[in-house]
Amino acid sequence: MKQIHKLPLLLIFLIAIAFSFKSFREPDLWWQIRTGEWILDHHKVPKQDVFSYTFAETRWINVKWGSEVVDALLSRVAGPESVFLLQALVICLLLFFLIKISRLYQSNEKNESRALTIALPISLLLTLIAAEYRINGRPEMFSHLFTVTFLFFLLRHRQKLSNKIFWLIPLQVLWANMHEAFGIGIVLTGIFCVGDWIEYILTKRKLLNRMPEMPKKLTLLLLGTIAAVIFNPNGLALLIKPLNILGQVYANKFTTELFDFRSPEYWQWNVFLAIALLVIGKAGWLLHFFSQKKEKAKITFIIEELGVGYLLTLLAFFYLASTAYRNVIFFVLVFYPILFTGLKFLLKRIRKTPTYSLLITLSLSVLLFALYALIVSNKYYQLTNSRDRFGLEVLSTFNPTGAADFIQQHHIKGRCFSDYLTSSYLLWKLQPEFKTFIDLRDLDIFPAEFFNTFAEAVTFPESFEKLDSTFHFDYVVLYRPQFASLHSFLFHDSIYHLRFVDAVAAVFQKGDTADSVPVEFSPCKSVPTSSFSAICNKALNPFYQPYNYSGINNDYLAATYYLQLGELDRAEEYALKAASNAVESYKGNEALGEVYYNKALRITSADERNKLLHTAGTYYQQSINEKNDFAAAHLGIGAIYFQQQNYKMALNSFEKCMVLDKSNLNAYIFATECCKYFINLNNAESKNYTEKAIHYYRKADRLNPDNPNILLNLGFLYYRLNDCDNSSAYLLRVENFDGLSDAEKKQVKDCLRQCGK
Repeated sequence: MKQIHKLPLLLIFLIAIAFSFKSFREPDLWWQIRTGEWILDHHKVPKQDVFSYTFAETRWINVKWGSEVVDALLSRVAGPESVFLLQALVICLLLFFLIKISRLYQSNEKNESRALTIALPISLLLTLIAAEYRINGRPEMFSHLFTVTFLFFLLRHRQKLSNKIFWLIPLQVLWANMHEAFGIGIVLTGIFCVGDWIEYILTKRKLLNRMPEMPKKLTLLLLGTIAAVIFNPNGLALLIKPLNILGQVYANKFTTELFDFRSPEYWQWNVFLAIALLVIGKAGWLLHFFSQKKEKAKITFIIEELGVGYLLTLLAFFYLASTAYRNVIFFVLVFYPILFTGLKFLLKRIRKTPTYSLLITLSLSVLLFALYALIVSNKYYQLTNSRDRFGLEVLSTFNPTGAADFIQQHHIKGRCFSDYLTSSYLLWKLQPEFKTFIDLRDLDIFPAEFFNTFAEAVTFPESFEKLDSTFHFDYVVLYRPQFASLHSFLFHDSIYHLRFVDAVAAVFQKGDTADSVPVEFSPCKSVPTSSFSAICNKALNPFYQPYNYSGINNDYLAATYYLQLGELDRAEEYALKAASNAVESYKGNEALGEVYYNKALRITSADERNKLLHTAGTYYQQSINEKNDFAAAHLGIGAIYFQQQNYKMALNSFEKCMVLDKSNLNAYIFATECCKYFINLNNAESKNYTEKAIHYYRKADRLNPDNPNILLNLGFLYYRLNDCDNSSAYLLRVENFDGLSDAEKKQVKDCLRQCGK
C-alpha cells in the first residue's frame, strides 16, 4: 500500500513525456538540424556563415553546435520529428533534479512525510504546466536543465559543504557547447558565492547563527566555471558571448518571444500562472514565518532559512523574466524551492489521517491521469488555445513542405529571396544548393540594419526592386499569412509570376508573366512519419491518429489569399465555398464581408458603394453572430463603421478585435486612424486621443518593428505633444527613407528643425 504514494510521481513523468511529444512546428529547428548535419559531414564546427549568400563567410559563433549534432543524429536515424525524444529525456532529467531539490527541504517532523507526498507532485505539476510553453524541442532545453542542476548543487552545498560542488565545472563545459544561455551557470555560481561571503561576514559579526566557514570552494568554483567556458571551438571568444546575447535581447525586435513585460504579447496565460505560483509559494512562507516561536529578527530568520545567495538569485531571475517572454520559465524553475516548501507549509497545517492521505493520493492520481488523457487527445491544447499538437510528426500546416516539394519537382534553381519564417525549412530540405537571403539565426549573422532592409523590401515594392537589382533573385518564397504588400506586387506588377501557393507559402518565379496560367490554391498534404516515431505515438496513446488535413478550411485560406492580392472575383468564389462549410461557416461569411467591402472601395457611385458596404456589414455581423469571439469579423465591421464615418463605433470594434487578438496589426493601425479624426477636431479630447494613438502605434511597432509608416506617425504624434525627445528619436530613423513623399520629407525636416535637430 505504501507504493501507492509513488503513483502521482510516475504520472508526473508520464505527463512530462506527453508534453514533449509535440508536432514539429518550430522553424528554428530546421536550420539547427541542417547545421548538425553540416558538422557531421565536414567533421568540424563552422566558424563562418555557410548558409546565406548575403553574409557568406561572416564570423559565426555557434554555441548550440552540440545540441545540433545530437538533433542531426536523431533526425537521420528516426526522422526530424524524433528530435522531441531528446526533449522528453531532458525534461525527465529536469524533474529528477527538482525532486532532489525537494529532498533538501525535508525534516523529521511527524506529519512531514504526508505533506511531502502531496506537496511534491502538486509543485512538480504546477511547475511543469507553467514551463510547458517552452517545451518545444529547441536547444534551450539544456539551459533549463542545467539551471536546475546548478541550483541543486549550490543549494546542497549550502547545507553540507562537499567537493561534489566541483562537478559543476565539467557541466559548465558541456553547457557552453549546447546553448548560448550558458552564462546563467556563471551568474548562479557568482550570486551564491557573493551570498556565502555575505553570510560569512554576518556570521563573524554574530548576526547569524552559522558555522563561520570561509567560502573558499565557491570562490574556486566561480573561477573554474569562468575558465570552463573557453573549452569550445571558439575558445576565448565565447567569454564575451553572454554580453552579446544580452544586447541582442534589446536589439532584436523581430521575434515576439523576446518582447518584455511592457508589451501586450508578453502577458500570456503562462505568465499569469507564474504569478499564481509566486503567490502560492509566498503565502506558504508567510504562514511558516508567523508560526515561528523563536525570537529572531525577521531578516535573520529569512537568511538562515533560505540563504542570501538564493534570495539574490530570485531577484536576479525575476528581473530576467521581465526582460523577455521566453525567460519566464527560468524564474519558474528557480522559484521551485519556494513553491514546494510553501505548499508543504500550507499542507502541514491541515490535520490528516493515513486514510485521508491515501484518499488524496488516489484523487490526485485520477486528476493527473485525466490531464494526461487531455494532452494525448489534444484536448489540453484546444482548451489553452495553443498551436501545439500531441504526436511526433511534421505538420505541413506550419512548415513550407508544399513549396519545397514544388521547387524540387519543377527543378527551380538559382538565388531565392525568402523570408526568415520559410527559409530554415528550405535550407534543410533543398540542401546543399539552397542558400538563404535571411534566416532565423538572427543577429548572430544578420545585423539589425539588415532586418530593417528586409522589412522595407516586404513593405515597399521599390525597396524590393532595389534589392533584386543587386542580388538578381531567380525566385521568391514568401510566408502566405504575412507580407501582403510584396505578395500583391509580385502577383500584379513585377516580372515574377505565381507558381504555387498553399496555407503556408507562395512561390513566385521570375519570367514572362504573359505565359503564366492561373494557379489553384493547393491543399496541405501529410508528411511521412518514421516507423519509430509512429510506434512512440501509439505507445503513449493507442488511439493516436495523425493530423487530419481534411479538416482544414482551405477555401477560407484561399479566399483570404486572393483578397490579399486584390483578386476579388476569385476570392468570392472561394469564400462562397467556405461559407458552406458545416463547421466553420463563420469564416466564409467574414471572407464574403471582406470581398464586398473591397468591392465597395472600388466603386465611385455613392449609392452603389453604400449598398456594397451594407452587404459587407451583413456578412460580418452574421459571422459575429455565429462566433462572437472571431476577431477578424470585428475588424471587418469596424472598417464598415469607419467608411460610414462612425468613428466611435469603428474604434470600439477595433478595440474588441485587439482584445480577442492581441497580435492583429491591422486593428492597431485602424484604431489610430480613428483617433486621428478626433485629434483633428482640436477640442478638449484631442490630447487624450493623441496619447491613445501613440499607445496603439507603439503596440503596432512591437508587432511590425521598424515599419517606416509607423515610425513616421509616432514621430509626428509625439511632436504634437511637444515631446521633442521621442519625436526626434522616431523621425531620425526615417528621415532618409526613400519611400517618403516630398511633403512627408518636408514635414520631417520641419519637425526636426523645431526640435533643434
